[in-house]
Amino acid sequence: MARELVRRSLPSGQTARVVMSEAADGDLAVGGPEDLLTSRRKAVVAGRWTWLHQVHGTTVVDVSEPGGGSGSLADALVTATTVAPLAVQVADCVPVALISSTGVVAIAHAGWRGLADGVLERTAEAVLTRGGRAAEAVVGPHIGACCYEFGQDDLQNLVDQLGPSVRSRTSDGRPAADLAAAVRAVLDGLSIPVAVADGTCTSCDDRYWSYRATGTACRQAMVVVLEEAA
Repeated sequence: MARELVRRSLPSGQTARVVMSEAADGDLAVGGPEDLLTSRRKAVVAGRWTWLHQVHGTTVVDVSEPGGGSGSLADALVTATTVAPLAVQVADCVPVALISSTGVVAIAHAGWRGLADGVLERTAEAVLTRGGRAAEAVVGPHIGACCYEFGQDDLQNLVDQLGPSVRSRTSDGRPAADLAAAVRAVLDGLSIPVAVADGTCTSCDDRYWSYRATGTACRQAMVVVLEEAA
């Protein structure tokens, strides 16, 4: 069932929460029956979610009201608005949330293409534009290098951009990309510490949907939300 990865009390008086759904919470892929999706979202995090049509790009949507920007073609979201849950859907890609001590939160869907093209850099810039500072990152479950066989040419391009730590091997010795190392390399370059990194491999762990393992169209969601202090 859905797990709260982080709960932070902020100097602003708000609370920032990051919640990760699991397969047991149901399919949260965009495009299902709206009434069913609404009930499943409510069971994970209450409120009107902003969700995206994700395209493995670098566009960041600024959300100023609950549900604002829903359906945008983008891969990241930022807000300083309370009770405006921001969500990305994943089934192997890396969900990354950013929490600023000044009451700004953001979330990004980071596959290898997005990481190479700068989705995390654009998301961090959006936090700064919103007035955020002293951000920390929360990294959710994603496919591990143990299961992420990768073509040599694309792997070399990632290594050239993000450093040698991205190069790895699968559990049976094939060339692999280490997305966790890629995310950490980008965040280190941005001087953003990782507060929580859930190292669960979505391909190995049947609590999660995995496109690489089964070809599923189902998705789990990471959600970040600001709430007023009780």
